[in-house]
Amino acid sequence: MSAQLQASLGLLALLLGGLKTWLHMGTVPVLSLPTCSGEMIEIGLGSRSFFAQAHCWGCYVFVAGLAISVLAMSRLWSQRRSVAVRMD
Repeated sequence: MSAQLQASLGLLALLLGGLKTWLHMGTVPVLSLPTCSGEMIEIGLGSRSFFAQAHCWGCYVFVAGLAISVLAMSRLWSQRRSVAVRMD
């Protein structure tokens, strides 16, 4: 996979993860958990702390996108520097 494609995919994951996290943190007042009998248990998130509400996949995709983007950018930077060294 080329470094440009890797950087683009990393930035896309970064944006999608950030958007999902932002939407999730602003709209979910309760955590609904399905039980084995088909009922739903709702847990109120009245504390409104970050760790009480961060239970979606957005944070993980955001961090993965950040890591992929940083690695791709470092790869692009090293390729750029190797070309610059050859030109001197």
